[in-house]
Amino acid sequence: MAGVTIRRIRLMKIDDVIHGFRLLRSEQITEAEGTARTFVHEKTGAQLFFLETADDNKVFSISFRTPPVDDTGVAHIVEHSVLCGSRKYPLKEPFVELVKGSLNTFLNAMTFPDKTMYPVASRNDRDFQNLMDVYLDAVFYPAMRENPQVLMQEGWHYELENTDAPLTYSGVVYNEMKGALSAPDDLLGSRIMAALYPDTTYGYESGGDPEAIPALTQEQFLAFHARYYHPSNSYIYLYGNLDIEEKLAYLDRAYLSHFDRIPVPSRIDRQSAFPACVRKDHFYPIGAEEPLAENAFLSLSWVIGDTSDMKRVMALQILDHALLRMQGAPLRQALIDAGLGRDVDSNYESDILQPFFSIVVSKSETARAEEFARVVRETLTQLADGGLNHQLVQASLNTLEFRLRESDFGSSPKGLIYGIRLMKTWLYGGAPEDYLRYEDTLAALKKGLKDGYFEQLIREAFLDNPHAALVTLAPSRTLGAERAAVQAAELAEKKAAMSADEVAEVMRSCTALKAAQEAPDTEEALRSIPILARSDIRKDAERLPLEVRDLAGTKVLFSDLETNGIVYLNFYFPMAAVAQEDLPYAYLLAEMFGAVDTAAHGYAELAMLRSLYTGGIGADIVAYTRAGEADSLMPRFKLRAKVLRGNLPRLFELLTEIIGTSDFSGSKRIRELVDEEKTGMELSLQRAANQVVASRIAAYLTPAGAYAEVGGLPFHDFLSAFKENFDADHAKMQAAFARILPQIFNRNDLILSVTAPASMYDETAEQLAAFRDTLSAAVFPPAPYTWNICARNEGLTTQSRVQYVAKGANFLKLGYRYTGTMRVLETLLRYDYFWTRIRVQGGAYGAMTQFNRNGFMVFSSYRDPNLAETLDVLDETADYVRTFDVSDREMDKFIIGTMSGVDAPMTPQMKGDIAATFHLRGITQEDRQRARDEILTAQQADIRALAPLVADAMQANVRCVLGGEEKIRENAVLFDAVRPALRM
Repeated sequence: MAGVTIRRIRLMKIDDVIHGFRLLRSEQITEAEGTARTFVHEKTGAQLFFLETADDNKVFSISFRTPPVDDTGVAHIVEHSVLCGSRKYPLKEPFVELVKGSLNTFLNAMTFPDKTMYPVASRNDRDFQNLMDVYLDAVFYPAMRENPQVLMQEGWHYELENTDAPLTYSGVVYNEMKGALSAPDDLLGSRIMAALYPDTTYGYESGGDPEAIPALTQEQFLAFHARYYHPSNSYIYLYGNLDIEEKLAYLDRAYLSHFDRIPVPSRIDRQSAFPACVRKDHFYPIGAEEPLAENAFLSLSWVIGDTSDMKRVMALQILDHALLRMQGAPLRQALIDAGLGRDVDSNYESDILQPFFSIVVSKSETARAEEFARVVRETLTQLADGGLNHQLVQASLNTLEFRLRESDFGSSPKGLIYGIRLMKTWLYGGAPEDYLRYEDTLAALKKGLKDGYFEQLIREAFLDNPHAALVTLAPSRTLGAERAAVQAAELAEKKAAMSADEVAEVMRSCTALKAAQEAPDTEEALRSIPILARSDIRKDAERLPLEVRDLAGTKVLFSDLETNGIVYLNFYFPMAAVAQEDLPYAYLLAEMFGAVDTAAHGYAELAMLRSLYTGGIGADIVAYTRAGEADSLMPRFKLRAKVLRGNLPRLFELLTEIIGTSDFSGSKRIRELVDEEKTGMELSLQRAANQVVASRIAAYLTPAGAYAEVGGLPFHDFLSAFKENFDADHAKMQAAFARILPQIFNRNDLILSVTAPASMYDETAEQLAAFRDTLSAAVFPPAPYTWNICARNEGLTTQSRVQYVAKGANFLKLGYRYTGTMRVLETLLRYDYFWTRIRVQGGAYGAMTQFNRNGFMVFSSYRDPNLAETLDVLDETADYVRTFDVSDREMDKFIIGTMSGVDAPMTPQMKGDIAATFHLRGITQEDRQRARDEILTAQQADIRALAPLVADAMQANVRCVLGGEEKIRENAVLFDAVRPALRM
């Protein structure tokens, strides 16, 4: 890497002991462009792996093997709890204080079925060291061991407002898991693991089942930490351009030398193979208006081998893509053609000792379960017996190879993903570097294409493998109410059995917990967290390379960046001519792009060719706005593609074919795609709930918000109507497509963006010009739009056991302007006011805030047990802002924490995409620098000056809540309208 100096360590020989660590292995990892060194700490047995690279985005992680033995979620609760204060950092929430005042590029903790990981990343050396120390002190010396209120807050506790009130449960993880397991596909995943691993740790819900979480005692909670959080059970990972000798000395001196090696009973037992497939039937709750028919899930899953078998793991990833994930994939298509359900999904979980593979059919009937299993087995038999298309497998292999070589993980640091990946072997006694290498395995798999390896794998993994489970999940309109009634009865019984003193003690403990949560940390405690200074932050906003070029009258936005031989392309097609009544069809076109037959190829073959010759092609519609202009609307049909330089001609051949010759007349295929999209929206609703409520609020406020929302919940209603009146609506669709295709795929006002090195531009531009000339040149007038822009609010009901509560406004329309100080306000609200009031005191999983240059602002809660109480907290935000008063050091902390988001590392693709978006929205380098200056110079008075804006925004009373039907109907007076989130 040009301009980067790698900090070389002194020559180390195998078996050298450096600061208490013995070097076990040292080798080059070409695929990761680094040197891997494996150590063991002699005194404690702690294992350490260091991947030395030129990357300045350094990563540290300490992980523990943490196999649960019940469904109480103790592993998950401990993960939360160790970050609630420690020996050196005696604050209530050191994690939050770190987020406020760190330049981290990643800061989180993660609970897996058999391990808990604590990773951090930063490009700043001092910041990186601070993060390491806070996390190490947290895991080894947490305050949770002395403070029983930590379990109450993060896990569960009884709530009792007064002696006459009902006893209830609350707690952050308790409410988080109520939300997580409200999604039927997540619930199904939990039930599948319970079926496949009845005798091992994998049969338990490591996140915690809300029905079991209240069984966790303080003693069990502490015992779990004492058993597993010890250096002898630790896996320490370091990555990047850092001084490893200095880190080894620090780790030994500050932490590890204070412990002795002990045996830790954390071994993961293997599940004995089943003699035959088992069947398990379960239920999930639905609303009164949701249908019982065609609403079940069917799944067939297998436990397959060992995660240390990298060749088989990668081969199964390839088969997953080839047989089930590509459009027209043979097993997927066989299940759809058999009429077993509306959509097919798959999951290959290889991050556990014994991986499992699942095939899931949704929107089905449990009576079809045996037929589903029969179709799967018959189709796999046909494929294994000579029906496997090797070009199809080659295409999927190419897709995997492209992703491995690209190593583009978006906003996640590369070193973080490497660190998670290597746990596949390291946690179970294997060499951690194995999963960083892939060249030999790819070569073996390419050879396997010719010698029958994949056919044999189908037989071994599926057909001849009895360790399988057929698991169904059927809808129930009564389950939710029955479950709530059972819990209410149990709690009433518990309360009735309490003495008056015990009832008083519950109330006293609740009061004491709230008092502790409300009490501020002392200045001394706050100063224990090391922070950077504003002077540590560079003054200038990063310049994103962008040159506006002309291609025979077509604007090209060119970003000259090194991309490892990949060309990233965006096509911003005009949408101004598309009539308002045709917009749902435009969104449908984006979903169907490249998914139907063309004149030359069937859709399955087309999908195969895309995987063979490109890194991906995708489409969506973006309602761009001009910065500072609330009512501006610049919609574009955005087509994305990435391709290796040598395959540019094939990419443009495919795009020309798809745009010019797609056949939308096939009713069978269109019906499948409508079903697939409708089902996908229904299944993703819980995971996307925050975006749903924010999108609804934006739609109340501006034309761009209303335009974008056409592709939101109304699009699901459109698909539902399409399905019900298919023949008539299919004809309408074809007529609409005939109108809009030349309006969208039009060379007039087309804007292109290219991200690639300058040496690849001319070749790319030549082919872009040829492609551009195949597009329509017809001129269409702009279509008029009429939007119902007015402040209103809605309650959107689901069978969720938690809520997503949001309020918003457009501050430009309220007479205010965008400033960089709003980014600081985002940080302090999210990690101070909202964190305390909504998460810590309210028991929600989290809360978010957002201010955009187009004036849109939104405050929202996530997986929240409350509704009206949270709206009150949002309404009181202006009081918090108006009286905001902290020390200069705390103010600096908020500034630094804000800059960690502003300066988040970007991949070349991200840089090109963001640079193009800035250009389209009229955001200049001067605008970005001004906002940066406003952040870096922000004072407390600048924050307080935003109080009138927040007050006016909240007084506008624009709200949207998605959540449990009972909770929303209890609070119906708060809404103009209450409706099901999805109309079935």
